[in-house]
Amino acid sequence: EASAKSGRAVDRLFNIEQKKFRNRYTISRENSMPKKLYLNTFKALIQTDLAIFKQLILDKFIDVSIWVILTITVTSYILPFFGLSATFGVFQLGGVLAAVGLFEVYGSTVELVSDYEGDRIINYNLTLPIPAWLVILSKAAAYFLLYLTLTVLIFPVGKLCLWHQLDLATINYPQFLLVLFFASLFFASFVVWVSSITLNMSKLGTVWSRFIFPMWFLGGFQFSWLAMRNTIPALAYFNLINPMLYLTEAIRTALLGQAGFINFWLCLLAVVGFSAICFAAGYRNLKKRLDFV
Repeated sequence: EASAKSGRAVDRLFNIEQKKFRNRYTISRENSMPKKLYLNTFKALIQTDLAIFKQLILDKFIDVSIWVILTITVTSYILPFFGLSATFGVFQLGGVLAAVGLFEVYGSTVELVSDYEGDRIINYNLTLPIPAWLVILSKAAAYFLLYLTLTVLIFPVGKLCLWHQLDLATINYPQFLLVLFFASLFFASFVVWVSSITLNMSKLGTVWSRFIFPMWFLGGFQFSWLAMRNTIPALAYFNLINPMLYLTEAIRTALLGQAGFINFWLCLLAVVGFSAICFAAGYRNLKKRLDFV
């Protein structure tokens, strides 16, 4: 009889523990379902944008390649006859690679603003069962992949133009890949912000004149920050608010070495900070503009 009672007690304890396990499994499964739904929807949004970009990537590559070839050819083979250093071409390549994503920002802004003012596909995306910030992030992620792909593809074009002037063995490849990653991250965040403050299509000219051109022209495209500091110190320190400066300095560090440039890791830290600020500000502006929760 004692043995039977003990057996029944064990059975009751087993049944209680089994119910607890089932409850925990059910709760865990229910909690994981929204996460899977969010992830799958997020991936689907990115894939939709990438399918469109895939149709445009060849034309974009050709367009950027023309600019790169002409720029590198002039600075490497023509300007040295006027006293420019024979090694300036490699220096210029750093500025070119940094600017690829920046010039693409204009076209990306056109695409986004035309959607905000026209078809408003973004509004449909915002009705999907995922948080609104993930919808905006999916746009940024798609542009990130576009900018990164273009920049990586342009590097061999620059190498072919420079030929023996660029020694591949001297490049710090971990740093080079790292800065290309963070450069694309910044431009993807930047386009979210720029598109959020561009009121309509008629205002697109201000994107170039107020943002892209000043950032590019003062962003170290043809000079280093140290050279600017030695000539116009006040402008050099003011120019530290320019994200492009940190990108060009970091890329040149990876290509040519740290000497003469802002510390590589400080540049990456600055780029991450600018990226976070741009995305946060852009999301806040779009929340008001598109009126989503």
